[in-house]
Amino acid sequence: MRILSAKIEHARNARDFGQVEALVSLIVKEDGRPVPFEVRIRTAEDSHGENLRDRLIDSAKSLYIARLEAQAEKMRFAHAA
Repeated sequence: MRILSAKIEHARNARDFGQVEALVSLIVKEDGRPVPFEVRIRTAEDSHGENLRDRLIDSAKSLYIARLEAQAEKMRFAHAA
């Protein structure tokens, strides 16, 4: 699996929580699929600090990978039962 590109579609400042919430669009190419596809992930990061854009994109990538791993674990559990 490769993430070909990532962009922030929408972001807003959640001042009450000291965070920026964002909708991040990822273009993903999986080994078993011939065509890349788009995935949208909603994430949030601390509004203070450097490289906010990079942190939001990295967070979205991590969340997507965690989702894939959870789905794979469910499949392994279902086949083992």
